[in-house]
Order: sequence, then structure tokens, then C-alpha cells
Amino acid sequence: MINNAMAYAEWRQQLLTTPTDATLAAGLVMVERAIIDLLASDQFYGELLTRLPRHPSRQLTVPFALTWRANRLELTMAAVPLAQTFTRFDELQAGLKHVALHVLWQHPLRYRQRVAHQPELVTLATDLTVNQYVTGLPKYSTGLATVQPLVAAALPVKADSSVYLKLLQSSAQRQASSQSASQSPQTAGDAGTSTGTQPLSAPIDAVAGWQAATGQLANPNLAASRLQQLARDAWTHTREAGRGLVAGQVRAQLAIKRHAVAIDWRRLLVKGLGQLPTGKQASYARFNRRQPARMELPGQISDTQLQLQVYVDHSGSISDATLQYLLSQVASLTRAMTATIMVSSFDAVVRPGQTYQADLPQQIRYTRQGGGGTVYQSIFDDLRRQHATNQTTLAVVLTDGRGEREIDAHHFTNVIWVLAHPHDRLSIQPVIGQVVTLKKGADSDDTTT
Repeated sequence: MINNAMAYAEWRQQLLTTPTDATLAAGLVMVERAIIDLLASDQFYGELLTRLPRHPSRQLTVPFALTWRANRLELTMAAVPLAQTFTRFDELQAGLKHVALHVLWQHPLRYRQRVAHQPELVTLATDLTVNQYVTGLPKYSTGLATVQPLVAAALPVKADSSVYLKLLQSSAQRQASSQSASQSPQTAGDAGTSTGTQPLSAPIDAVAGWQAATGQLANPNLAASRLQQLARDAWTHTREAGRGLVAGQVRAQLAIKRHAVAIDWRRLLVKGLGQLPTGKQASYARFNRRQPARMELPGQISDTQLQLQVYVDHSGSISDATLQYLLSQVASLTRAMTATIMVSSFDAVVRPGQTYQADLPQQIRYTRQGGGGTVYQSIFDDLRRQHATNQTTLAVVLTDGRGEREIDAHHFTNVIWVLAHPHDRLSIQPVIGQVVTLKKGADSDDTTT
């Protein structure tokens, strides 16, 4: 039986002292052996990596890179950086798990545009999320302790990468403003393109390939579908014992049932959202009131802002399958609309501390909060606490319609009720706002779908 740890140590020593074409080519063999070992020790990660096309490169300056080719992710590896970064075979396995989690959470797809402008921050944010689920990484890998000095606020534990990215961006902006105030105009101008941070250690993988600048990511929807299928196939082929070794939050991501979009959010919401004023914007279609004779000056028209308050029914009358289905429709809403979307769970009350902003499908929390009776009055009380009006806010309520008959809406009527099943009816009479039902046949409790 081959001792992979010893074989890796011998290969690494040969490569770093007297590199040859043979030892360089053997780097891919070492990666394949590490994946085979993962199939025995951490099967899910091994299954996922087995399904990822792999090929060597001599141009990379880091061990790995995830790149796009024909709307499909591939894993590129470089032997010399790999040997320099991973001093032991178990560190190489940890590095491969790091890469697998990037794939699972679709970081190359989610940040494909952001990496062009802020590669350092994207690297830090995504690596910080991933590394909290991997043990045995090289000593100087990115972690909470290494990133915390860059951010004034306390970094949350095991948060989504988008949370870390926002904190890093805010810190970088403050640092850039401080430098601009203390430097000469010329120096400040030279520093203007800086992100405000530098990589804290040699990264395990490069993010430049996420951009797909050569057109290899022409269909993001197809790419997302392939990544989801890759993860599902890996999970399906993982034995029950192997699934038990996967972290809970990783399993939660895999357990999310992907549902077809059952509602045209854009068409449904455009009427209500179009009436929410947020200020003024310049327009040459309107005269400038202060200087009407000067036709080259623009006037002003009302601008609009998308402000959505989404309430999801977590009461006991909502089954787990229906709740997952409703939340999947909220995820589709984040894809359809460019808006500030605040998501709240409710049953007898709007659950305190359970409201969060969701700009991406990955930020939807697929966990039940509460489970008591349904009280729609709590929604309108919550809107009043926020001083929401028909001119500033659109409320969307996803529910089965089973609540009280009469409520005090506090004069708020800009609400859309989205009922889960074709046979559901809203209990509130007369109806306040608009009622729609999710498409027949898309019901998550329907075994035919």
C-alpha cells in the first residue's frame, strides 16, 4: 500500500531542489492521490472534486485556480507553488477542501464581476468564509484573527462571504478617505485606485480566472445550473456516514431544494415599486425651472427607489416543504429585482432579530424560525414601527392565507399577498392590497413536481 504522505514528502523535496519535467508532471498525480484519499476520509469533498475537470499549468503563481471554460468550472494547478505552499500531504488535502467549498458556494459565479475591481478584497472575504470550515490548512492561511485588524467592527463567525466583503469595503473606503485627507493632491490621486488592503498571505487559489474575460462564461444561468447539479451529484453519491462529516451549514446549502420560478416577480412588482419616490434626478425632458431660457441645462424629475419588505410565514400551518418552497421563491426574487430586499419571518409575531437583507439567492436563510399561530396584524404593526407608508414601501407576504379575518392596517395598503397553494384563500376580508397565487403545479408538496 502506498504511503501518500511519504510519497508526497519525497516528491516535494525533489521538485524544490532539482525540478524536472517528470517531477512537475507528478504534481497532478499528487493532487489525484489527495482526492482519492478524500473519497475515503471526507467523501463529499472527494466526490465533488472528482467531478471537476483538472489540468496542470506552469504559469500559475499559486497552487490552484478555478477558471471558466464553456460555462463550466475547471481546476488548474501548478506544481511548484503547490509544493511551496503545502508542506505536508494533509495540508494539500485541506487546500483541496478549500477549493471545493468555493465551488459549492458558487464564489466564482457570484463574484465574477467584482474580482475585476477588488481582487484582494474578494480573495479575503471568500477565503475567510471557506477557511472556517476547513482544518489543517497551512499556518498563515486567512482566518478571523488575520482579517479582524483590517475591520473596526467585530467580524461575525461563519458568516456569508458577502457580509465580510461589505465590512472590508467599508474599511477600505474609510482608509482611502483618511489617506486622501492627509496626503497631497498628487499623492492622494495616485492612491485612489488602492483597495486599502494587501493580501495577508500567499493565497491557496487565484480569483482572476473567475472573471471569464475571454467569453468562457457567456451563459451564467447555465453555469449556475451546472454547479448546482455538480453539488447534488456529489451529495447523492456520498454515503450516509460520509454525510455526517460535513458541517451543518454546508449540509444546509446542499439540502436546499431547487424549485422552478413560479411567479413573474418583475411583472408583479413593477407597478407597486414604480411609485416609491426617493428624490430627484436630472432629466433633459424637463425644463430647468431656475433658468428656463437655457435649454442646455437639465431639469429634475422624481427618482424611484426599490424598497421591499418581504414577510415569510413560518407558522405551524406551513409544512417544512412549503416553507422551503416559499423561501426558494424569495431567492428567485433577488435574481429578478435590483432592490434593497429585507426579509422577515413571522408567525404570531414578526420574529425579533430575524430580519436580514438579501441581495443574492445565497443569502436566503433556509431555516425555520418559530412555528406558532399566524397573526397578520404583527406585519402591519411592524410596518408602522418602521414608519413605512404606501409612498415609501412595498410589502410582500408569502403565506398560506390562514390567519385572522380582521386587522388594523394602519392605513397601509401597498401590500401583495403571495399564497403558497392554488387552493389557498386569504382569510382577511375585505382584502387589503393584491392577492396572487403561485402557479399551479409548482407546489412543493405536490409529489409530481
